[in-house]
Amino acid sequence: MKDWLTVLCLIWSSAFAEDVQVNEAGQIEAHASDVRVFRGDAAEPLFGNVVKTRHGVCFAAALPLVPGETYRVEFQTADGTWSTQRLKFANLANAAPTVSISPSPTVLPANALKLYLHFSHPMEQGVFLDRITLQHQDGSIVHGAFRETELWSRDGTRLTLWLHPGRQKTGVNLNMDEGPVLQENKHHTLRIAARWRSAEGVALGKEFVFPLAAGAIDHACPDPQHWKVNAPKAGTRDPLVVTFDEPLDPAMLVSALKLKRGENEVEGAVTVAADARTWSFTPAAGWARGPHTLQIEPLLEDLAGNNLLGPFEVDRDAPAKAAKTSTLGFEVGSGND
Repeated sequence: MKDWLTVLCLIWSSAFAEDVQVNEAGQIEAHASDVRVFRGDAAEPLFGNVVKTRHGVCFAAALPLVPGETYRVEFQTADGTWSTQRLKFANLANAAPTVSISPSPTVLPANALKLYLHFSHPMEQGVFLDRITLQHQDGSIVHGAFRETELWSRDGTRLTLWLHPGRQKTGVNLNMDEGPVLQENKHHTLRIAARWRSAEGVALGKEFVFPLAAGAIDHACPDPQHWKVNAPKAGTRDPLVVTFDEPLDPAMLVSALKLKRGENEVEGAVTVAADARTWSFTPAAGWARGPHTLQIEPLLEDLAGNNLLGPFEVDRDAPAKAAKTSTLGFEVGSGND
């Protein structure tokens, strides 16, 4: 992403400039000693840092600015008066972004905590609550469905969509007063607004609709003893395939399982199936014959937040039913064993 999407530089030069304008470097130039930048007709200025330089003022926005959006720039001239100019970043000629969801197909426990939205392009941030709608089976809107925390991957293409834990956790005030976000054994619909734009200002262009099925509430910890390991043959680069008895957190699965032969970690590539029920590992070199160990991060969660150490909802009067192991052993054979 270009720096000018996040940094606005107002150059105070000896030459008087009546209008605010964007130069070839993507900077906003004006005859100014101070600046405030607003999105559209917003009453509050954008968050960011204003730094005075020898040549003017530099404003670094906390979130990327979006081409295609109109910004109101208020700048202070040398005599102390404030003036206002509006500018609109031109849309770049990029393809419209697309979005997918994981896990998919999306069958969730009724007390599920999070989903993931995967975009083909880095997306406009700070607006997700206005771009996503969750509906009940009857079409009514589930108000207050999401936690307001906006958590993006570093490259801006994956959004962790938290279902409000205060409503999903049984027995707490929000759950009792407003009810859970998902209704057990009911269907729901997640709608992504067509107007949501990429960081380059290109809108999705169409509404994306994802059906969500809510099943029974899940308070059980993931248990590797219930997983199926399909071991490869020695000398091949066939994938090791691990199948779970329930969908696990797809983002955590990328790094939560480590493969070792003796004390050495085996190098290779991980693939997580779209439904988050299968994890595959393809080694960088052919498999060595003999015993291997799959080490499992104990904090690996299922979709309801239960991990190997204990359930998400802890009953203080009952012992936690944690998994009995955080490792799985398997043998790589020749195929004739």
